[in-house]
Amino acid sequence: MAKEALSDLRVLDLSQGIAGPYCAKLFADLGAEVIKIEPPDGDRSRSMGPFPNDEPHAEKSGLFLHLNTGKKSVTLDLGQSSGQALLKKLLENADVLVESDSSADVAKHGLSYSDLKSDFPNLVCVSITPFGLTGPYKGYGGNSLTAMAMSTIMYNTGDPDREPLTTGGAPAEYIAGIHAWIGALAALAYRESESRGQQVDVSLADAAACADEYNAAMYGFQGAIRRRFYSRHVFGYPMDIMACKDGHIVVIPGAAGFPQRGLTVEGAVSPMALLMGNPELDQNPLFQSGQERMIRWREVDELIQPWLDEHSKDEIVEMAQALRMPFAHVPTVKDLVESEHLQSRGFFQTIDHPEAGELRYAGHPFRMSETPPRMSRAPLLGEHNDEFGAPDDV
Repeated sequence: MAKEALSDLRVLDLSQGIAGPYCAKLFADLGAEVIKIEPPDGDRSRSMGPFPNDEPHAEKSGLFLHLNTGKKSVTLDLGQSSGQALLKKLLENADVLVESDSSADVAKHGLSYSDLKSDFPNLVCVSITPFGLTGPYKGYGGNSLTAMAMSTIMYNTGDPDREPLTTGGAPAEYIAGIHAWIGALAALAYRESESRGQQVDVSLADAAACADEYNAAMYGFQGAIRRRFYSRHVFGYPMDIMACKDGHIVVIPGAAGFPQRGLTVEGAVSPMALLMGNPELDQNPLFQSGQERMIRWREVDELIQPWLDEHSKDEIVEMAQALRMPFAHVPTVKDLVESEHLQSRGFFQTIDHPEAGELRYAGHPFRMSETPPRMSRAPLLGEHNDEFGAPDDV
């Protein structure tokens, strides 16, 4: 078996929720030894589900199983001096500590970076909180929804005459988890040359704001605030989600779909008109002017929708892609799991768990030719206490 990319690292995962555990999961899937430090009653995600048959069970939470593949579980009561002492013993051979408590809670246990750095100068400490460790909001609570709101992503999403919207799930948590992992890897690279660790301070709100396209730059350059515009992308319209015969389609004709003055070859028919099987549409003002499409978007919908209603999502995508137009259908979860493309890439992986049984898991977000990521099951609560000298009766 080839050596895994991060197999020389030991990571202590003291975090709970989503962002920190996801950061640590990425380490584990690349071969690092990741020790999940759980309170005696377990990480709170063990109680969040989803559960088989909606019956709560600490070992069968879909969220916990997903976020903690490949880790070891040790239960410690950090409110007790014995728990703090064992954690510091584990830190003696650790490269990275991932934690997600507020600065006050960490300091209460004597586990803040300022408490640890003198004894563990090579440690990379990753701290993930809603608003970071500095600034006037540093002590505030928050979650993904809070971060999405504070980032202005919500401000720009939804109908202009309705309330702002966010996407489903907890995107800010995963965005922050990825940034935390990247920050930790950068700190480890710095340690290689400078022989000292450092703290990586990650804010959910900051991480979400980094994903907010160009709105801050737009305001800086123009003093303009982009408003909500239904499910559409204002520039280059139509870029939209529209219904079709058997579902929904992401419609993105873009520059390749409509004529552009000065760029269209004389006599050529635009791919959008070809897609709809009606070359004469090229003469329609809506096909000639992007500005007109933005202003008269309802008319564009009325022009395109009847054709979409007559065709299935797979048929539309196949025809559009043949014309180099990046359409896509909006899959259900069932569609995603059964995707021929993802199956051919081995994205979904089946893992057996002693309590939860055999389940299909979402795989890795990237491939590596020499050190491919691998996944193994999530641990039982306190499964590795004996290995690391933790008492089972904490």
